[in-house]
Amino acid sequence: MSQSDNAGTSVEFGAKQLQANAAVYHGAKRIVDAASGFDSLDDAVAALTEAWEVLEAQVESGAGYTPDRELGFGSDNAAVIAESILGRRNSVGATRRAFNNMGK
Repeated sequence: MSQSDNAGTSVEFGAKQLQANAAVYHGAKRIVDAASGFDSLDDAVAALTEAWEVLEAQVESGAGYTPDRELGFGSDNAAVIAESILGRRNSVGATRRAFNNMGK
């Protein structure tokens, strides 16, 4: 199968291009896999942007609220929870699980 390069000439797709594509995918696997659940790249970017913005706002304004311990966040306040989800804290796994469960 051939495709056009930037100059408009036809080039063969082969093992070298497949390897290069696999390397690109490997570097972005988690986000590509997550984005594939949306109807389009624009929808995926919009969802990511919305989630990122609400979490950034939570970092800025959530220090004064600590959820009940039974929700699974321990003694973390809402700002620390958002920082963890954004990957800025070490205990991210447990925080992401608890926040995900809360959102169901």
